[in-house]
Amino acid sequence: MASSAGSLVYEGATMFRFRVVLSLLSGRPLRISNIRANLQDPGLNSSETSFLRLVDKITNGSIIQINPTGTKLRFIPGVIIGGDEISHDCGCDHGIGWFLEGLLPLAPFCKTALEIRLKGITNDSTCQSVDAIRTISVPFMRHFGVDSGLAVRVVKRGAPPSGGGEVILTCPVIRELRPIRVIDPGLVRRVRGIAYCVRVAPSVASRMVDAARSLLNEALPDVFIYIDSSKAPSTEASPGFAITVVGEGTTGCSWMGEAVGAGGVLPEDVGKGAAKLLMRRVREGGCVDPSCQWLAALLMALTTEDISKLRTGPLTSMTVSILRLIKDVFGLQFRIEADPETRETI
Repeated sequence: MASSAGSLVYEGATMFRFRVVLSLLSGRPLRISNIRANLQDPGLNSSETSFLRLVDKITNGSIIQINPTGTKLRFIPGVIIGGDEISHDCGCDHGIGWFLEGLLPLAPFCKTALEIRLKGITNDSTCQSVDAIRTISVPFMRHFGVDSGLAVRVVKRGAPPSGGGEVILTCPVIRELRPIRVIDPGLVRRVRGIAYCVRVAPSVASRMVDAARSLLNEALPDVFIYIDSSKAPSTEASPGFAITVVGEGTTGCSWMGEAVGAGGVLPEDVGKGAAKLLMRRVREGGCVDPSCQWLAALLMALTTEDISKLRTGPLTSMTVSILRLIKDVFGLQFRIEADPETRETI
């Protein structure tokens, strides 16, 4: 990364969403070149161009310039205005969760309260599901003072490849983020979750739940998983099923495991896969689920000028990339220490 007269200059498509997000948050223009220039299908893909259209809907004065081949982008950030009754079709190349990840760091800094309806795939194996974001990312943002009014609500379910789901994100205006000090993970006191199926037999969701409970009940008795056997949003909707389980801690921390069904995969294997992932993440330690580490780091960089402290498990590759991007854009460095007793990261 190079800097030219305050501009952010990058090459390639790595971390595309968050380069745009941090350009908006910092107010610095962004230039990206050589976007998949050497590939048979060069340039921005459909999800990236859709994300730029989404950014344009919630901002005022943003300038987006893309060359004919899509391999170069010039982005001049405008004002993040937010607004209500905004609707956006996310397409079917990435799930709605992929777009929510880009919206969550921006939503608290809108000039007006944000209410946006996103349409597409709600549960996909290639990115975080909307249930994971609703049960992990949104509650964790409350540590920073983003509490009343922040919500992700699932209106309709949509499975790949056809989608058809709808999700509404709402967020109030937040004057500033407060520093956090989250270093005590506590113990898991209960497990809550949701299993959904659409255009398949309702018994599929029950089989996922029974399989997940068979493992989780060996560790603790308080396990409840809600079954959502919604009707298909349309006759063209794709069949699908998935499960998300969340371990809630005694100190307000939480961890998540999820799995998405596919053709030829037994519902029992999906349920056990989500339960095993949850138990593995709890064993890894930390006060934040690995899927939410990057968001915690980014919000910590945006708090008022005071020290924040967070205990995590092993840093994910996504978190490491975000930390590098934060250093590029804001010039901030995190002090990272390993706890000699637990091998966790602080």
